Amino acid sequence: MTKPPKDNESKAHADSELPDDTRAVFAAVDSVSSHLQAIEKFVARRFDELSMEINATSQQVDMAEEGIARRFAEIMEVLHAVSYSGDGSTAANAGVELDAVVDMTEQAANKILDAADRITRRIRNEKTGDDGKISAQTLEAINEDVEEIFMACSFQDITGQRIRNALKNIRMIEERLGTALDKIGIHIETSAEAHEAIAHKVSSQGDIDSLFEGSRKGRGEA
Repeated sequence: MTKPPKDNESKAHADSELPDDTRAVFAAVDSVSSHLQAIEKFVARRFDELSMEINATSQQVDMAEEGIARRFAEIMEVLHAVSYSGDGSTAANAGVELDAVVDMTEQAANKILDAADRITRRIRNEKTGDDGKISAQTLEAINEDVEEIFMACSFQDITGQRIRNALKNIRMIEERLGTALDKIGIHIETSAEAHEAIAHKVSSQGDIDSLFEGSRKGRGEA
C-alpha cells in the first residue's frame, strides 16, 4: 500500500490532538473557504458575461444612433426639396416652383389690367371728342392692347407645367418622407376624407377678387 505523505500524516496527527471545538472551527473555516472560492469563480464569470453584454449593447446603440442620424439626414434632404431657395428661374425645388407660379400669375394679372385700363381710357377720350367716333390711330392702339392681353394670358401654359412639376415633386417628397419616418417607427396615416377635401377645395370668387384688388393696389390705384 502507498503510504500517505508525511505532511498529511503530521496534519492529521496534529488535528487529532486538537480539542473538539478547535477542530470544528477549522472545519467551518475550510467550508467557508471553499464556498468563497466558488463565489469568486461565479462573480468572475458573471463579470465576463456582463462585459460582453455591455460591449454588444454599446455596438447596438452605436448602430442605432448611426441609423437614426441617417434617417434624419434623409428627412432633412426631403424638407430641403420643399423649401424656398433661388429666384424661381430654375426648378430648384417645389417651393420655388409654386412661388414662381404666384409671381408669374401676378405679373400677368397686372399686364392684363393695365391693358384693359388703357383701352377704357382711350374709348372714353374718343367719345368725348367732337364727332364721338374712334379714330384709326386709337383703334390700332386698342388692337395692340388686346394683343398684349392675349400674350399675357399665355402664362397659363407655363404656370400649368410648373404646377404639374411641383405636384409631381410633392408626391415624390411625400413618399420619401413617409418611408424615412417609417424607418424610425413613426407611422402617419392620412384619411381618404382629408385627401378628398383637399382635392375638391377650389378658390372662391372672393379669392379671385382679392388677387385683382391686390394688383390694382400694386399699381397705385384705389
